[in-house]
Amino acid sequence: MLNEIREILRKGGFEIGEPLFKSISFDLIARREQLILILKSLINIDALRNEVARELKILGKELEASPLVIGEKSAMGPILDGVIYSRHGIPIVSLGTFRDFILEDIKPFVYASPGGLYVKMRGEVLRRIREQRGLSLGHLAEIAGVSRKAIQLYEEGMSAVVDIALKLEEYLGEELIEPLDPLHFGELQEEKYPRERLKQGGEIAEVYEQLMRIGYDVYLTLKCPFEVLSRDDRDVLLTGVTRDTRNLKYKAMNFKILRKILEKDTFIVVNKARYEEIEGIPLIGKDELMEVENREEIKKMVRERSAL
Repeated sequence: MLNEIREILRKGGFEIGEPLFKSISFDLIARREQLILILKSLINIDALRNEVARELKILGKELEASPLVIGEKSAMGPILDGVIYSRHGIPIVSLGTFRDFILEDIKPFVYASPGGLYVKMRGEVLRRIREQRGLSLGHLAEIAGVSRKAIQLYEEGMSAVVDIALKLEEYLGEELIEPLDPLHFGELQEEKYPRERLKQGGEIAEVYEQLMRIGYDVYLTLKCPFEVLSRDDRDVLLTGVTRDTRNLKYKAMNFKILRKILEKDTFIVVNKARYEEIEGIPLIGKDELMEVENREEIKKMVRERSAL
């Protein structure tokens, strides 16, 4: 599936970044101009865990990106083309839906929700046509097999079961179903990692607390190639924390890929910085970081060491 996703992205004109270490929260990031996709593929979409979805929502909101899962099946059966599913607030589509959307700009019309398949109604169009033709709520309710109150709610924007929407479209001879954008399906309500649950201790906890102390809004992203995402009113920083110097070069190469696609500053916190950069990614010693008094000091170090 990943090979097919890569091919679709290439045909769609996207630049692709793929972590060398396989991340848990996403498989690929891709960029086309200002559109950034954070993609995860799953055979069974029920395998998407809440903690992974939480991090995808953080990345989507803070990086101004669109998280999307591409799947094949769920416990209920195959993922249908032309339908948007969701788990833990993350939109999910089939490979066919993804291909149509990226290459042909064909948007799905249907979304799955408990109880069945639904569509978003063009409520204002339904009301206008009904009033222009002198049709009562009761008449349309009889045609659709629902209550008068349901027709009123459709006019106010409530979603409808697919069969009911199609009955109304056929009777009125008008398009009433709104296409759905899988990249903006619902709102990304990211959650901070509760500080009282910061059980990792050691360097990650210390870095987290220090960045908060100097005024960053900080999110733990432990299932990403980076451990901490920090932002202030102007910038986003992707921060790695590691004691394993054996894999430091590979971690830096991951960061290089992310920096190129996301166009965000990155740095890695190490126990002791023997060098100021590796693979062009700034290294900051933990002791150095703990002595920093404000955000500008970190930004200066990142700027200077990125230029080496």
